[in-house]
Amino acid sequence: MRSTQTYESFDVEDATSPPAFHAKLTAYVFLTCVVAASGGILFGYDGGVTGGIVVMEPFAQEFFPSTVGVPDTNFYCKYDDRVLQTFASIMHFTGALAAFPAGYVTAKYGRTRSMTIAGSAFLIGCVWQAAAKRYVALLLVGRIFWGVGVGFADQSVTIYNAEMATPQWRGLLHILFQLATVTGILIAQVINIGTYNIRPWGWRLSLGLASVPGTILLLGGLFLPDSPNSLIERGQFEKGKQVLQRIRGSQQVEEEYGTILAAQEAEKRGGSPWMAILRREYRAQLILAIVLPLFQMATGINAVVFFSPQLFGGIGSFGEGARGGLIASAVIGAVQVGATLVGVVVVDRVGRRDILIEASIQGCLAELALAGLLAYAATDSSAQMSHTASIAAIVLVCVFIASFGWGWGPLAWLVPSEIQPLNTRSAGQSITTFVQLTGGATVGQTFLSMLCSMKYGVFVLFGMSHLLAGLFTCFLLPETRGIPLEQVADHVRAHWAWRHVCYKKGQIPTEAPVDTTLLVDKKTTRSSDLEVL
Repeated sequence: MRSTQTYESFDVEDATSPPAFHAKLTAYVFLTCVVAASGGILFGYDGGVTGGIVVMEPFAQEFFPSTVGVPDTNFYCKYDDRVLQTFASIMHFTGALAAFPAGYVTAKYGRTRSMTIAGSAFLIGCVWQAAAKRYVALLLVGRIFWGVGVGFADQSVTIYNAEMATPQWRGLLHILFQLATVTGILIAQVINIGTYNIRPWGWRLSLGLASVPGTILLLGGLFLPDSPNSLIERGQFEKGKQVLQRIRGSQQVEEEYGTILAAQEAEKRGGSPWMAILRREYRAQLILAIVLPLFQMATGINAVVFFSPQLFGGIGSFGEGARGGLIASAVIGAVQVGATLVGVVVVDRVGRRDILIEASIQGCLAELALAGLLAYAATDSSAQMSHTASIAAIVLVCVFIASFGWGWGPLAWLVPSEIQPLNTRSAGQSITTFVQLTGGATVGQTFLSMLCSMKYGVFVLFGMSHLLAGLFTCFLLPETRGIPLEQVADHVRAHWAWRHVCYKKGQIPTEAPVDTTLLVDKKTTRSSDLEVL
């Protein structure tokens, strides 16, 4: 009736040990994760639609008249408008704040409850923005609702996918969230091209169509089962085991079920997730939950995605003016979708660390080369670069976007969701979501001003951030591929560097035996469920 596990169940340098659980990739769990990953479309659609509608003249005249009629004489500064940057960033600021109540709801009431709230908030935001007139404040209210939706979706969907997936396919299924995000960006960019010439209400159509992914997520939250981990965490042991059997396609789930029960006992001993994650033994989880999304935003991805129509309107490779910028943005979006598909294929074959290191090198070189090109070809007195230089700029941006698509884009979400034990998972994901959205909001609020003042130097800054991210990954990020979810935290703490951060003198203690009599309510759980312990 007792089980003892040590923190060195896996060799620190060998993360490829096969999982011991009886699990296969069933059609049921795949479809479940696909529907849940629609939460990524919400996030992506906003990123793709925002910059596009701003360059639509009817929208700009109604809400941002200071950007209309400005002579095209300065490549860097035409769109340097603080209210416009607030429009781009307020959703991220709101989402960052919503991450904390989302963490509470996700832990106490379940992952699907948060998904329901996310879908509902996004639908309200769609209606509010599409119907807004004259006053920017009305538009911003709708974006605040979108922020609430994104905060709850980012919090719940990433945890949900990690918990529903089998260990050997967890990376692939989790990247569906990032694939949905970049697909949402591309869909919005293509829609913007189509609605650009629908005057004067094309921008309203672009915003209103965001209701489609919101509806998918709402229905998913209402009809999908909650994850076994969440059900067991909330005391529904029998139902949790039944869902586990269903998603694994096997009745032989006792070993994985026992691991989740043991994690639940550790959660009871640990108390509040927020108090637990501040303790020394979880210091690695806390630091990684902050640093990984921070590096993701420091690459400058939001600057390129949010403001690509403005940036590429000046580059001019696909025609002059706003429509050329919209087409160039869609090309970039297509590259990102293709790169993310590559990530889906390689993440569970190559591993997390190697992909992130390669992506950091590629992104660094691409952005430094772009900075050099802009320094040579873009001037304050010219609105556009030469055709040859603009084509080169598009290619370099595509190289950067590709590195992000299979690297920091999906993995800065995947790894933080993997490394948290059950008792810190909701708090850790709230922190990751807060940092990611705060970073995105900061970039959205400052990029156009930075571009105007720093010019090409802003891409030097992004390139050096890639370099730092690669060095951090090389020395301080353990590989997590193929390790059962509830054992990843122990594996991370056993890393040569983190063991000195998490334990006194770097000495890893043997975990106390799990007393299974404390795990269950005798009315809801049979003794046979615990025999494996």
